[in-house]
Amino acid sequence: MGCRRQPRLSMTLTASLCGMDAKNRAFLERVRVTNLSRDGALLENVNCALNVGNLVTLRCDETTRRFRVIWERSVGEGRQIGLAGVGPVPTTADCWLPASGADEYVRPRVTLRRESSRYECEIAVEMRIQDVATPMWVTANDISEAGCRVQVPHAMEPNTEVSIALWLDGERVWMQGKVTHSLYGCGTGIEFTKIERAALLRIANVLANSETEASDRRESAVELNQLTAAYSATS
Repeated sequence: MGCRRQPRLSMTLTASLCGMDAKNRAFLERVRVTNLSRDGALLENVNCALNVGNLVTLRCDETTRRFRVIWERSVGEGRQIGLAGVGPVPTTADCWLPASGADEYVRPRVTLRRESSRYECEIAVEMRIQDVATPMWVTANDISEAGCRVQVPHAMEPNTEVSIALWLDGERVWMQGKVTHSLYGCGTGIEFTKIERAALLRIANVLANSETEASDRRESAVELNQLTAAYSATS
């Protein structure tokens, strides 16, 4: 079974998208819908910058529905936007959208993503984002000698530079890092870019006493299904 909760219907439709943009200004623009399911949509040619988690309204012909932005990425001069439906499916679309059911699609792995084994943990983290004065207190869910995954209240842009402090053995250990990826509801990956030897030794000690290795989210259908409950992508 794939990581999608429901089958998708590939198509090319022109629709109107409206809501509040990343600067909290109202917008209305024409976009292209490239696939739909009962609970999600994938949009292309989106010019407006949106925040992950924002509510938007999509209108196509006589059908209007509210969605939540799950992810967004720049593609050429425009953006791709992943949406998850909010509320029931409109009656005008219920008759032609694909029925609920398992989707066999699994996105193929191109390369191995991890150079170091990660282990499950629960470590308090103080994170400071570049050009942001107020620190953020979060929790690391897995860790390796090369990076960690933290739970943050919102998605973060890839390559965002951060300073993080891990509380290891009762002491605060600082290091520099950058965001590698961020999935709404699934956490943010941090790659360590500058770390002192003393910090590496402390992390090595934590790993030596860890028993549960964090599995890759594409390794098995079981793991994929667990993620689906927390991350309703463009289903």
